[in-house]
Amino acid sequence: MDEQSASFGDWLRRRRRALDLTQAALADKVSCSPAAIKKIEAEERRPSRALAQRLAEHLGIPAPERAAFVQAARQAQKPALAGGYGPDASTAIPEGVPPPAAPAGTPAHAAPATPFVGRADHFQILGGLLAQAQAGAGQVALLQGEAGIGKSRLLQETVTEAGRRGLAAVRTNCYEIERSIAYQPVVDLAGQACALLPLPRLERIGRVPLAELAELVPAVAARVPGLPALSVDFPEARQARLFHALAQLFDALAEGQGLLVVADNVQWADDASLRFLHYYARQVGRRRVLLACAFREDEFETNQELGAVIATLRGDSHARHLLLPRLSLADIELLLARLDPPPPPIPGLAIRLLRESEGNPFFLWSLLHAWGEGGAQALLPEDLRDSVRTRLARISRQHRALLELAAVMGRRFHFEMLLALSPGTPEAFLQALDALVRRRLLRQEPEGGFYDFSHDKVREVVYQDIGAARRVLLHRQVGQLLEPQASEEAHELHGHLAEHYERGETWHKAVHYLALAAEHSLKLFAIRESLQWFDRAIALVQQHRDAASPAQQMALYERRGAARAQAGQTEGAVADFQQAIALARSLGEQAHARDVLTSLGMAYRRADCYEEAIACLDEALAAARAGGDERHVADSLYHLGTVAWSNGRNDLAIGYHQEAVDLCERLRLRDVVAVQAWHGRGEACLADGQPTEAMDCFARSLELARAIGDRSYEAENLMMLGWASGVPMGLGEPAQALSFLEPALEIARAADLQWHLGPSLIGRAFARTALARTAEARSDLQEALPQLEALGLVRYQIMAHDAMANLLLEESRPGDAERHFERALVLAGSAGIRYWLARGGAGLALARLRRGGSVDRDALRASLHAARERHEIWLVPRCLEALAEAALSEDDAPGALAHAGELLALASRGRMGQLEQVARRLQDRAARGGLGQ
Repeated sequence: MDEQSASFGDWLRRRRRALDLTQAALADKVSCSPAAIKKIEAEERRPSRALAQRLAEHLGIPAPERAAFVQAARQAQKPALAGGYGPDASTAIPEGVPPPAAPAGTPAHAAPATPFVGRADHFQILGGLLAQAQAGAGQVALLQGEAGIGKSRLLQETVTEAGRRGLAAVRTNCYEIERSIAYQPVVDLAGQACALLPLPRLERIGRVPLAELAELVPAVAARVPGLPALSVDFPEARQARLFHALAQLFDALAEGQGLLVVADNVQWADDASLRFLHYYARQVGRRRVLLACAFREDEFETNQELGAVIATLRGDSHARHLLLPRLSLADIELLLARLDPPPPPIPGLAIRLLRESEGNPFFLWSLLHAWGEGGAQALLPEDLRDSVRTRLARISRQHRALLELAAVMGRRFHFEMLLALSPGTPEAFLQALDALVRRRLLRQEPEGGFYDFSHDKVREVVYQDIGAARRVLLHRQVGQLLEPQASEEAHELHGHLAEHYERGETWHKAVHYLALAAEHSLKLFAIRESLQWFDRAIALVQQHRDAASPAQQMALYERRGAARAQAGQTEGAVADFQQAIALARSLGEQAHARDVLTSLGMAYRRADCYEEAIACLDEALAAARAGGDERHVADSLYHLGTVAWSNGRNDLAIGYHQEAVDLCERLRLRDVVAVQAWHGRGEACLADGQPTEAMDCFARSLELARAIGDRSYEAENLMMLGWASGVPMGLGEPAQALSFLEPALEIARAADLQWHLGPSLIGRAFARTALARTAEARSDLQEALPQLEALGLVRYQIMAHDAMANLLLEESRPGDAERHFERALVLAGSAGIRYWLARGGAGLALARLRRGGSVDRDALRASLHAARERHEIWLVPRCLEALAEAALSEDDAPGALAHAGELLALASRGRMGQLEQVARRLQDRAARGGLGQ
């Protein structure tokens, strides 16, 4: 046979022998198993792209021909190009069965031997969705069905069909044992996408998004070295950045050809991954993507998070819900007719299979195996589990031991790890492994020497039937094997080690790795998963006191408290912080107890429990004063000022921030404490109607932030300089405001500071409105509002609605403005945000007055009085403006003149030019008897 007509496997075999290499020797050179080489030569599997490239190198393929070699290896068809590496276009495809070829650059999945029946309609629908996605109308397919119904097989065939149509594809499977490990399936998808993308397309994503991705997928940093350090930001903003970066990664892969993203068994997805899939599913309608997700219907009924996601997606126009039914008698007859080798000659076999399996494909296949191995007289099992046990009873003790070890390792494992734990020779191990694959208890993945169970029910039965003592020892052995590979950076192993040591009853190591897994999840903003790890660690400590020292216990409670505070679980956060404080004091660590008190106070502030927050921060301040730690005194004062400002008590905030600034100056602090102190004083001055003084403070904070390289505070100070320059709070110099807001936005976008984008866009919208650039202002707000809603930033949502209402008032559309003011007030009331109520209520009054309605002047006067009393002077102008217009509507010219005069005095004192114009217009109207608007 010459090279032109030989299959790739034949060619590989001859080439290897010509180089005097055994299968084992070649496998050693290319870093795979001898079994993998054997299967490639037998045409039973295709090598991965990376393996094909290594084969080309070690088999001496000339460099100009390697691309064609890799293509032929990946397609695993007869070589027909000049170099002998091309595909044979004449390969026959059985009717009704999708072709097994996968596109170059797409992860391969071995073609199954089981006939594909009973899913023609669903497969046709998915083919149509692929076509729509490739045409630019992205789609979501939601596959629902019971365990073993064939969801995974249908997805596999869809991957193959995508390859035939030229789409790239990435695929992941979620495992129950990994559902607490944050982003595990997303890491899998992103890792595949990163590997498939050519470097130039990967780099076009941008260095900051790539840095976000590198936090999740270290391979990104390996391919694109020198990525920037990520800025410190709030969890909601960081998670939004990560989701956006993942979407950009998949967009790059979809570029030109389209993309299929497959997530199987999403009922076992961790919450963080489920949130990303939900986010991405809502986005794909504008992309060349088909996102296909499969889930079990029994889990769907009990998994609230999954149920909420599916319910939301079902309402989207680009989503299609597919419910997979059981097989019919005709389907089973067709399957039996296509089996090779044929099934045992049992009369009425199809009817009996239908009766016993009730049309469940996996149950049916297990019955066929049990029959084939036990003969025609074998008893039919009562249920699926017994069917699996019948199959397991016919394998040797050696093979069963290997299967038990694999079950302890998890559903997916590498053969090298299994080999390292297996007694006996490598040859005996490989024979046993191949036997288990032939019996379809295990299946070999075509990538990288990984294996998996043929179905999760097989692993479940094997695992449950292991004796308790043997199971503990096996988990301990797996943990000991994995541990040398773990490091502080090897985050993906921490969760697995925690699982194995916990089940292996090695409590101190279990607690250690549970804590590391929790910290990693927290770093990735997967708060729920982080709390699950922390809960397990603390539960173990409570059951086994020697599993952690008192200092380790203190750290666990403190870190779980921080996670609970981020998740809005104030009561739990308080309990954890109090426990940490008690442990710190028992250990004599008074300074640490003070720091935890500060954390406790900020947790209360986040929950708008201001009295409790102040009590904690007062105690922390007293402890810092008693200890003579003036730097921490300044820090505590800043936090107290921030709480007071948030609670509408700017009168108190002014004093706290001033004392903090004085301390920082006396101590000559140039660190973040000084940056915060000056920034806090600027906010207090601005709220007090002193924009010039505020600008001096923000300028000083900006200088300090730049000196220490803090890009977040650099952007925030520029933003606040813009607010102090412009309207409605500042000098009324919109052009000057833009000169600060534009660079603030530039930094925020470059560093992906999502927390700062919203208020910067709102400030720019106010400035643009003042410059009569209303279309641009509206564009800013239309960008800001959805982003702020996604991040859950209620305070800034209120400001955005206020800015939109202000724009609509300028356009003489008071009815539309009224709706935005009402929305702002509802948000403020539901979140307990008091400091915005006066401005929102006055704005709503203005909108109603300009529609010809009436308002409660007494309520406006009460708001005005409260704002003045608390030094919330920035709220006063709108109250005075609304009172003046209300007086004009009631023909009370003297009252209108009085309020306009107060407004003018306020504007003059603060040198607020825009506000001065408003005051003079009101005076003019009052002098003319209220005529005109």
